[in-house]
Amino acid sequence: MREPPATSEITAARRPTSARERRRREEALRIHHEDRLARSVAPAGKVTYLRAQLRLAARLTARLAATNDIEEMVTLVVDELQGTFAFYLAAIQRLDDDETLRLVAGRGALADVMTEFLLVEQSLHHGINGRVARTAATALVADTRQDADYIVRDPETDPRSELAVPIVLDGAVWGVLNLEAPEPEAFSEADAVLVEAIAASLGSSLHRANLVLDLERTFTTTLSALMSAVEAKDSYTASHEEEVAALAERVAVRLGNSSTRAHDVRYAALLHDVGKVAVPSEILLKPGPLNDEEWVVMKRHAAVGGELVARIDAFAHLAPAVRASHERWDGAGYPDGLAGEDIPLAARIISACDTYEAIVTDRPYRPANTPEQACEELRRVAGAQLDPRVVDALLDELASE
Repeated sequence: MREPPATSEITAARRPTSARERRRREEALRIHHEDRLARSVAPAGKVTYLRAQLRLAARLTARLAATNDIEEMVTLVVDELQGTFAFYLAAIQRLDDDETLRLVAGRGALADVMTEFLLVEQSLHHGINGRVARTAATALVADTRQDADYIVRDPETDPRSELAVPIVLDGAVWGVLNLEAPEPEAFSEADAVLVEAIAASLGSSLHRANLVLDLERTFTTTLSALMSAVEAKDSYTASHEEEVAALAERVAVRLGNSSTRAHDVRYAALLHDVGKVAVPSEILLKPGPLNDEEWVVMKRHAAVGGELVARIDAFAHLAPAVRASHERWDGAGYPDGLAGEDIPLAARIISACDTYEAIVTDRPYRPANTPEQACEELRRVAGAQLDPRVVDALLDELASE
């Protein structure tokens, strides 16, 4: 994540303001006022403003419900707040165990131009945000010059009003949602109610994300047990799956999948050869090419793997990708002869990554090829064995390493 700039609350309080910083802060004020006028935020009537607030709350609730990624959640909140109301600054700080508030997301005119001058940490015992984190009470500050806790940086360009709301998770303060404006009395009680509702929704979403994280740990434990069974028969397969899974997750993200969906692709990749537990060892570990009869037995592992995964409630949704991970784009794969986009996208991603990792890995019957040779092979089979769009994404990912 790009490190966001901090608010004036986080800025060093005693360092003199340089002429350069003053110019840039003045520029931030100019941009802020132009932005608000362009969006007709400032002159909006009360009813129009209330409707915008309600739409924002509904939109944020829906978008937060669609992700389990904490970084994505906090970025959504500040993006929506600043995007709708053109605040001078919208920021979220997380309270860490060392009693320090650390910035995790920031948007707004002040944020956009102040990156080189700011700190991203603030003691729990200083500033308005520190007070909010200590007391778990909202701070609606009509004039920052009248609040003894406000950390003054530059009286000429400092924000004049502030709204800071605690983000509560499991009964404890997780962090602070902070809004700032260059004019005094910019925030009302209605704004406080809206931001408190958004902070509550964010807290609930963070709680859900933590529950999902716990579930993922359970997934990982179960996966380890399953892959241990495979490793007992074929150590190459188990170690190979880790590499395939990591690469498949990155390719899934590159193709535009959400982090949640990309995690599912990773888990399916880890499991995609689990059906090999049903393949006789003399076939699985044969040092040379398989004959026709042996190949028929080997190919059964895709269907067996899909059936095994379908029996585990936590993994059942991954079963179609596991079963289809050896299908081919041209329909010549197995076990069902699926073709093109009838093959689940996760399976198409796994197939491409599996092909690459197999080429660059030593096998008992041949040495590893170079990454360059593997990429050339991927290009050759794109459109026949592999989905060409997935191959392009995989090659782009490999080139970025």
